[in-house]
Amino acid sequence: MESEEIYERLKRVKEPITEVDIVSLGLVEAVTADEEGVRVYLRLSEGVEHPFQNALSWPVRWRIVRDVTAALDDVAGLEVLDARTLERYYPLEED
Repeated sequence: MESEEIYERLKRVKEPITEVDIVSLGLVEAVTADEEGVRVYLRLSEGVEHPFQNALSWPVRWRIVRDVTAALDDVAGLEVLDARTLERYYPLEED
């Protein structure tokens, strides 16, 4: 799958507070695709310095990552990473 197609599919993912797509908001730092898979680098931890800020922002980050993985559910080798920390995000299962 080409990076351009990935970006187009990511435009369907909305930031839950503003309902603006994550590409237009600049939350998608980069998309790389190679024989190992697709990596989506998101700018989700920018401005988060304190553990309390992290705790407050986690529900928004969780929802974005969940929606990204849903939008790209057919992409083999998908990894969603934080562009600043390189932390891998894995969406939690909903009960």
